[in-house]
Amino acid sequence: MIILSYNHNIMANKKIKKMRDKPIEQCAVFGVACDDMGYSVSKLLYKGLISLQHRGQESTGVSIVYTGGSGIHTYKKKGLVSKVLNYKQLSQFWGNVGIGHNRYATTGSSEFSSYHYLQPFHYKNNEVEFAIAFNGTIPVYDEIKEKMDDMGRVFITNTDTEVMAQLIASIALGTEDWVEILKIASRFLEGSYSLILLTPNGDIYGIRDPLGFKPLCIGELKSEKRNLYFIASESCAIDAVDGTFLRDVKPGEIVHLSHQKNIQSEMVIKSNRTARCQFEFVYFARPDSVIDGISVAGARVNLGIHLAKNDPLLKDDDFKNNAIVVPVPDSGRSASVGYAKESGIPYMEGLMKNRYVWRTFIMPNQKKRKDAVKEKLNPIRNLIEGKHVILIDDSIVRGTTTRQIVSLIRSVGARSVNVRISCPPVISACYMGIDFPTREELIAARNMRLHGERYIEEIRKMIGADSLLFNNINDLIESIGFRDDQLCLACLTGKYPLETIDHLAESGHFREIHR
Repeated sequence: MIILSYNHNIMANKKIKKMRDKPIEQCAVFGVACDDMGYSVSKLLYKGLISLQHRGQESTGVSIVYTGGSGIHTYKKKGLVSKVLNYKQLSQFWGNVGIGHNRYATTGSSEFSSYHYLQPFHYKNNEVEFAIAFNGTIPVYDEIKEKMDDMGRVFITNTDTEVMAQLIASIALGTEDWVEILKIASRFLEGSYSLILLTPNGDIYGIRDPLGFKPLCIGELKSEKRNLYFIASESCAIDAVDGTFLRDVKPGEIVHLSHQKNIQSEMVIKSNRTARCQFEFVYFARPDSVIDGISVAGARVNLGIHLAKNDPLLKDDDFKNNAIVVPVPDSGRSASVGYAKESGIPYMEGLMKNRYVWRTFIMPNQKKRKDAVKEKLNPIRNLIEGKHVILIDDSIVRGTTTRQIVSLIRSVGARSVNVRISCPPVISACYMGIDFPTREELIAARNMRLHGERYIEEIRKMIGADSLLFNNINDLIESIGFRDDQLCLACLTGKYPLETIDHLAESGHFREIHR
């Protein structure tokens, strides 16, 4: 994965960022431990990772241990889970404990898509061996790397993942207690992370950063034959393996999945506040997931309800009587349900999605991107013609795709197209693990700079809508159900929850982070 900064944009990466019109999540992690040494967990790793495919589509990989003493075996490759972890590969991996990873990368350079950049990251030297799978970003990783360089450490990539691995390996020279190793490492790892670590002895350790930016949860599946324990980025992965969801890993908590001793909470590194990523609830997480006690689908329905409550067009009976609510599939569905419920306006699947068209945001020119949108979405004329369309989506980042969808709906005879966005305007870059375009490429940030308070109207003109309404930040907070000091709202406010990041964002002194 690559988080791009203001100062050091590689041209290939910058080109791809300009082609994207949605924020991109970085990774998924999944782990399973079984107390039956004769049982192989490879199928369960496959099921867990494929349920988390939405969090990363560039590559996938697994690291597996047979606790009888064969050591860690890792297989990883570019491609979707179903392609990489096919039956032929799964048949070759026996082991009762394992971890897996799905990765998203934004670079077009083959260097950053090489084997060493894929995860899990398998670290082995003459003193220590382990594998890690990581979701998040350590924005100041270069400072740690400089210190490690000074200690004579040799790096084979330019990733914050390898920096973390080298840091963990260095700490392991002084103690064999993995909990203590992770506790010490956390003092250096200022940023966002949900990290799982696999040891050659078949122990899995998970740690979630003290502010809880990234989700992480645990579950189990017990029978008369064997006990299985799971750790995952989202609860939907535990559902996928027929496990019982136990709870979320607390912000700052270190948990231990042992094939011998069940799941243990080892310690919690406390913080004065939390900063869960609001975009998990708005867009990233699967709707059937539950994060820190909050139903993702429920939060999105609430966002749609708030949109309807604040919509001035609903005061016009003629408009309401001739309107339909149309989601942008799939990201606008839950909010559309909430809007339709609150407004009383019929919900209609007015856009048909071709599920076999992937990655429409990565195209070499505007004409091909426009053609790709037509290939992916087709408006249903007999539902839309003559209607006021209330088009609902989760966010507008660059605006190019939204403009094309509005044009498609007009082309089949809509009386008007009224865009409703469940997330407030995105005005700032993210340094916590979401791959946003640069601030200048963000349609809201650019228009706010150029037009001040009129920026929403300017966005409306740019996307070609008859009206445009965003949720406000207070309604977002209320819809999710956490306080503002329990969420990260930096991309909406420009105020970062970590002082170091806040300072670096103001100064613009960010380097590229490759993962």
